[in-house]
Amino acid sequence: MTKRERIFAAGAALFAERSYGSVGIRDIARKADVNSAMISYYFGGKGGLLQEIFAAFCTRVLAVTHECFGKAADHFELCDIAASRFLKVARRNRDVFLIGLRELNHDSAELQGLREELHEESHAAFEAFLQKTGIKNTRSDRQGIIGFGAIIAMIFSDYLLGGGAHIDNDEMLETYSATIADIL
Repeated sequence: MTKRERIFAAGAALFAERSYGSVGIRDIARKADVNSAMISYYFGGKGGLLQEIFAAFCTRVLAVTHECFGKAADHFELCDIAASRFLKVARRNRDVFLIGLRELNHDSAELQGLREELHEESHAAFEAFLQKTGIKNTRSDRQGIIGFGAIIAMIFSDYLLGGGAHIDNDEMLETYSATIADIL
């Protein structure tokens, strides 16, 4: 791994384990085995590192969102595909997802633009899916954004609350995914 990659991984692991506010630059540097100045060099500081981690989360969420909307023929199939796919991607990107999901609900100004882009692009993908399937959207834009947030929250509620404790259990993950799809 490059120094930049080590810093990213160390920051993600520490922010996921403890929280952004409780982790210092020196903690990240120690875990990444780099000089603390490297964090500023590569990311502009701890806030820039958080932005990069959150941007990685957004990229992964949007990739899954587009994949699911592209594959699903109707909203039932969408629920089945989305629950399973999101959980599998979260399994491979545990720290990034824990941080991303936590930060979705914070009002930090430095992430506001990324949060808005995530909501806008997700909403646009949802609208395209509705057009493709011929389903009429009777909800307002605000309800669509709230609905997207609720789906994400439902999919990851155990993941967030349990710190991902069950995400490595294939049987639990399958059961959890099926339950979420049924509820949706």
